[in-house]
Amino acid sequence: MKRERITGSHTTRQAHCLVEGSSVLRRERICVEKVIHLSLNNEPLANLVASPHQLRELGAGFVISEGLARDIEKVEVEGDRIRVYAASGVPSGERVTESSGGLSMGGTPGTIVSRVVIEADDVFKVISEIVSELWEMTGGAHCSVLFSRGRIVAKSSDIGRHNTVDKVIGSAVLTGLDLSYCVLGCTGRQPAGMVRKAANAGIPIIVSKAATTDEGITLARRSGLTLICRVREQSFCVYSHPWRVAGLGADDTGEFLKKGRSCREKQ
Repeated sequence: MKRERITGSHTTRQAHCLVEGSSVLRRERICVEKVIHLSLNNEPLANLVASPHQLRELGAGFVISEGLARDIEKVEVEGDRIRVYAASGVPSGERVTESSGGLSMGGTPGTIVSRVVIEADDVFKVISEIVSELWEMTGGAHCSVLFSRGRIVAKSSDIGRHNTVDKVIGSAVLTGLDLSYCVLGCTGRQPAGMVRKAANAGIPIIVSKAATTDEGITLARRSGLTLICRVREQSFCVYSHPWRVAGLGADDTGEFLKKGRSCREKQ
């Protein structure tokens, strides 16, 4: 996996800091935020507040994750403008602004049919990889990763957690990666809008350090997505379709299997 490009997404500002009881005047690294103007097939689509790197990935991922198209033909970036071109556009739903400021086009995702299973150890591995250079520099960025076949295949950071998901989805789409074999790892909370993005992209499993919401769980169950949240050093909670977690001992209905059977048996 290539190193994440974060050029232009951080700067320094002067701050009065209290350090070990003493006042210190120094320059601190902080995130840069920009308003990014996104269009689809030359029609204005959305204005996104984002970190100004991986903009091709952001544009492609937003269109896919909001269910506005199934394939991307071309993405052009010029300054703070992203132009996405897609042949197989689909009607958008009502736009919904979430409490976090994320923009969702609404609509209901289709049902995910991927039979991918994740080992419990890999849940912790995904979380251990959710560290970004931008966050380490500034402490002000979210991070998302895509995990497939035992390795991290995409990573992104941004001031907005929704944007990090769009960026890793866009990276996969632009490189031809099959998202039905991927696990999405996130730092942020998982409300319905975040779950919808993964479901629209066909990602079968979400793993997050943070919590989810009632509507996030409802949508995950309805769309066939496995939602794993509140991952800690030795624990996590699975809120939907637990049969995808090997060793947990649950079938498609969420009922525990008889002793001796394994989720690995499902093909």
